[in-house]
Amino acid sequence: MTIRTLALASGATSVQDHRLTLGAFMGPGASVLERRAGLYYYPGAADLVGVSALQATVSPFVAVVDGTSNALQGQVVVVVDAAETLTFAAGEAAVARTDRVVLQVRDTTYDASGFTDAQVVIVKGNTTTGAASPVPSSSLLLWEVVVPIGAAAITFGTARVDRRQWAATPLRIPVNSSTERGALPNVPGLEVTRLDTGDVEQWWAGAWRVIGGASSSGVLVARKTVQTDRSNTAALTADPHLSVNLAANASYLLDMMVLVASGATPSFRQGFIVPAGATGSWTSRNANGSAGPGFASEVFTNFDVSTSIVAGQGTPSPIFSIRITGIVNVGGTSGALTYRWAQRTSDAGTTTVHANSFMRLEKIS
Repeated sequence: MTIRTLALASGATSVQDHRLTLGAFMGPGASVLERRAGLYYYPGAADLVGVSALQATVSPFVAVVDGTSNALQGQVVVVVDAAETLTFAAGEAAVARTDRVVLQVRDTTYDASGFTDAQVVIVKGNTTTGAASPVPSSSLLLWEVVVPIGAAAITFGTARVDRRQWAATPLRIPVNSSTERGALPNVPGLEVTRLDTGDVEQWWAGAWRVIGGASSSGVLVARKTVQTDRSNTAALTADPHLSVNLAANASYLLDMMVLVASGATPSFRQGFIVPAGATGSWTSRNANGSAGPGFASEVFTNFDVSTSIVAGQGTPSPIFSIRITGIVNVGGTSGALTYRWAQRTSDAGTTTVHANSFMRLEKIS
């Protein structure tokens, strides 16, 4: 049995040791010692673009090539730091020919090629049948190009077929805030763990969306643990407790109970802050308080309307309850649904939202 280590001691790690142990940081392949070959994803990596009649370039990229000449050959990391220019042969007289563009690792220790290097090359198709030729050992197929019969020029935009395969990439990055997240490159599939919210977010289709963590749960609950008092203000302000993060492209049922004490003079005003582009409707019913059983009023409004008014309950003001139900449809932008409230009329009297008020949302799609 051979046990291999990486960087245990200077001069103690062979090339083969390095290759095999680097596999610990790569996606699994066909066997325990193999790893998935492919390109590390970045927009435009290894793109094939025509530059003249029979020439095209392959843009820079980083890739992992699995050595297939020997079971213990291991993986080779290849960096192409400048565009590679390729020249295709003219078309055949009788058949359309399929050529392949590959990244090939030549490793004479294992393949007796006489070379130890990597190259981006064209593997020319069969000139009689036009069929594509096999991909060489220890190679990664990037593109296929169909060369028309008798062609002296190739329209690469339509003749090329994308065969790029992407390697497993460590794309989840911890970030402290949306500002730090916004400084990252817009790479489709890039994921972040929000250390401020506990959400896992992914960049996709030009926006960040929540795909896991706190906001992806089927049921979300926020509860006030202490009361909040406000006076001399009619400015709607977010409640410090009644807020939950909603996932993009999802719909939620809303159920709330808000325990309020507010006199008839300041009365009470309420509304919501929603993620950009969110739609839906909500209704609010408040109990009669000192007036006896039943409901004093009911309002119905949409989430794009700022507020609804709830009458105060006299002086001194008893605690009365507001029940809110609704449905929230979140668009492509995730974000918080936050309850906000204020006095209807600024007054020196105290308006209070009491502890044990709660907000509950259930994800339905």
